Amino acid sequence: MTRVLPPSPIDVSWDHNSHYHEHLLRQAPSGRSRALDVGCGDGRFARVLAQHGLAVDAVDASAEMVALARQRTPVRLPVRYQHARLEEAELAPEGYGFVSAIASVHHMPFGPTLERLASALEPGGTLAVLGLYREEGWEDVAASLAALGPQWAIGLGVRAARLVTGTPDLARMSGHRDMPVRDPEMSLREIAVAAARHLPGARLRRLLMWRYSLVYTRPE
Repeated sequence: MTRVLPPSPIDVSWDHNSHYHEHLLRQAPSGRSRALDVGCGDGRFARVLAQHGLAVDAVDASAEMVALARQRTPVRLPVRYQHARLEEAELAPEGYGFVSAIASVHHMPFGPTLERLASALEPGGTLAVLGLYREEGWEDVAASLAALGPQWAIGLGVRAARLVTGTPDLARMSGHRDMPVRDPEMSLREIAVAAARHLPGARLRRLLMWRYSLVYTRPE
């Protein structure tokens, strides 16, 4: 059984996805009121969005993760969780100013998923995908090797912070490590080709920590 912890004012947990939360937040256009987080997992980024003043619809295909997210989310935060596959989810008909998908797109058909996410945007809204890719060539191997040093340094810093604050590993104890896992099938080259076909104008960027970002803004 997953152990559920009460909300904590101190969160010194870290993983490859949360490392890029600030990067994703920088993509959110100003003056928007609603956000959609697809593949929300335990709701961590949905809570971040809500803490930045957005009303959030958060969707995940795992009933266990949605239950955990609801238990971990303070009632004061405007987050509405749905247990549903993306194609079945009830989305706001007027659209969202910001749509995020963190380490979830590779669990779904890539092209149709991008189109579904883009169609959920209101005019001028932005889609930000943080995804995983399959290593294919020497550039991918070099990027992976370059990530090892920062990863080890950050890991040591996080463990030191836990010791100083007396805070447990919330990610481990909250069931984060029980999230469904699937290896990515598409290389970064294949992702670039598909993104250009399904989301013309989207910006693809390789990141460290075995991630990429794909950002698309719907025309006004």
